[in-house]
Amino acid sequence: MLLIGSNVHAADPLPRVLILGDRLSQGLHGAVAKELKGRAQVVWVDSADTSYALANLDTLLGKEKWNVIHFNFGISDLCYKDPSIKGIRAMSKSVGGVRVTQPDLFRKNLIELVRRLNETGAKLIWASSPPPVIPGVAANYDPGSEIEYNTIAAQVMAEKKIPVNDLHALAVESAKEKKNPPFHEPTVKAILSELRL
Repeated sequence: MLLIGSNVHAADPLPRVLILGDRLSQGLHGAVAKELKGRAQVVWVDSADTSYALANLDTLLGKEKWNVIHFNFGISDLCYKDPSIKGIRAMSKSVGGVRVTQPDLFRKNLIELVRRLNETGAKLIWASSPPPVIPGVAANYDPGSEIEYNTIAAQVMAEKKIPVNDLHALAVESAKEKKNPPFHEPTVKAILSELRL
């Protein structure tokens, strides 16, 4: 059986790692899969914002057992969207865009997502959201708004005793040094730690 969103097969005896996150974690998936080749199967699934993820979590998780789930939400929740449609079509705040998920709903959704992810039996790792810097995308965010949502997430993860992969801090430090942040390095380390490899 082919696992969702990947070329990983259920018959493969290697531990399974799910990277659950929005399109910003798609690039992370490739580097992590390469680093863990031969040690773990790594799958990325686009989870969009927290409300979408909650409504579709069974489909996103698939039917296979995961050993580790590395997950992140925030960037898709923070963006401004066209309020006239149900889905997410980015729209600048300056022309009437509204935030996809308000802070209180983000907290509520995260608590429920953590509860449901814990039910899988997988080891969980939360990744904080780096600042949105993709050209053309960053314009749909309030500068620094990811900090508020990372703070909310950090509180939830501390309450639930879930380890945090602080990609935001890495992005900020890398920006000071004017280099691309090596997001895959702490991610691989965190996954290997949870797999005990």
